[in-house]
Amino acid sequence: MLRFLRKKPAGQEEIVAGELAPFRPVQSILILAWPVVIEMGLHTFVWIFDTAMVMRLGAREATAVEFGSIILFNILFVLGSLGIGANALVARYTGANQMKAAAKTGGQALSLSFLLMLAFTAISLAGYQYFFSAIIEDAITVALAEEYFYYILVSGGVAYLPLVVASGFIRGVGNTRVPMIIALIANVYNVIGDYLLIFGNFGFPALGVKGAALATGSAQLIALILSLGYLFLHRGILPFNWQSLFPLDKAVIRKLLRLSIPAGAEELTNSGSRMITTGWMTYLGPVAFAANAAAIAAESFSFMPGWAFAIAATTLVGQRLGAGFVKQARDSGYWAVVLATILMSIFGLVFFFVPHLVMSLFDPPDPEVLRLGIICLQIAAFGQPFIAIAMGFSGALRGLGDTKGPFRIGLCTNLLIRLPLIYAVIYIWQLEIYYIWWVTALQFAVSSLLLYLRYRKTVRAKFESVTTRIN
Repeated sequence: MLRFLRKKPAGQEEIVAGELAPFRPVQSILILAWPVVIEMGLHTFVWIFDTAMVMRLGAREATAVEFGSIILFNILFVLGSLGIGANALVARYTGANQMKAAAKTGGQALSLSFLLMLAFTAISLAGYQYFFSAIIEDAITVALAEEYFYYILVSGGVAYLPLVVASGFIRGVGNTRVPMIIALIANVYNVIGDYLLIFGNFGFPALGVKGAALATGSAQLIALILSLGYLFLHRGILPFNWQSLFPLDKAVIRKLLRLSIPAGAEELTNSGSRMITTGWMTYLGPVAFAANAAAIAAESFSFMPGWAFAIAATTLVGQRLGAGFVKQARDSGYWAVVLATILMSIFGLVFFFVPHLVMSLFDPPDPEVLRLGIICLQIAAFGQPFIAIAMGFSGALRGLGDTKGPFRIGLCTNLLIRLPLIYAVIYIWQLEIYYIWWVTALQFAVSSLLLYLRYRKTVRAKFESVTTRIN
């Protein structure tokens, strides 16, 4: 295991050796991507396991857990955009073989994430009870959502924020294996905790929604401890220490925020849009909401390669650009998109032709939940290639240092397509839940085209900048 962890990250041999070996973008992308696919697969499996277990408690319990997790983790993921900035900058410094600067940048991002975590915890504990009652009408569902949110918060769920940053830091060096192993340990713990605490197996108390919260929250805390332990105890080529964390360096923080704020604004736009539309969906009733939640969990299988190749694109594009190889950076982005599109399209075929097989994993007690979920999943099949293209180019743009482009595109497609059309589907046309999935497919189709055009334009600008310096 230790030899496996000490192996040089993807791309490091060429960088350190002064580009002695020919650069193979597909091979390098796959080396970076496969651990992320496994890691995302582990996270997806646990999310699906949580959803399936809680769904057996009833539609209200499933709605409460879905709402509570959406609120908590979407907000933390917005704040965790520091991890995107850290990933991009650390990759750039790694490509230029400036490892002290890489360690300093990652450490400063971690310090800032802990400060944000403390502030978020204080605000959440003070106001969470008022939030759920304002957006959910059913009193029983409100009480369950509040219980889930409180216990996942106090058991360590907020550790997800610095965990995202630490993982981005480690991946920026080109090491995607360590986050994968940490995810394996934490998620096995989470699954065991769910099994023991939700229904009370092996003599443990049957805590229901509270048990799901305790298992998930403490798993995030364990993952954070392991990530920090790796950074401090296994330095490898990264000279990380306490001086990397403190004191805060204003110049480094400014660089981080310049990349992270637009990325956070993009995630805030997407998460805010999802939370708004999730609130609207409660108008359709608990059966429709539960069907939508089950279909989302099932569709999440396909996000694994999308996220994996997006992360690989950010890391590899950043490293090649930092090393001064603009053409290789450009090609890395395109290849990441191609590979992601192929794999996610395969998932789309599965969703379209055998949706019953996928949805059967959740075994919902209400046959109407199953019927609506299957239709949603079949519609999701048409959006898979567009989601892959959007994810891949968004990751590649971040590697180029462009986080404003994905934010602006996300803002436009959410404000002009997703929000108005979903509002019309629910409140004006009063259609069934699966029409919302057609809206989502349209949004990603437009986003994928705009992100492609943005990537082509940004790469051209990088080429022109290099040519100008040479001349």
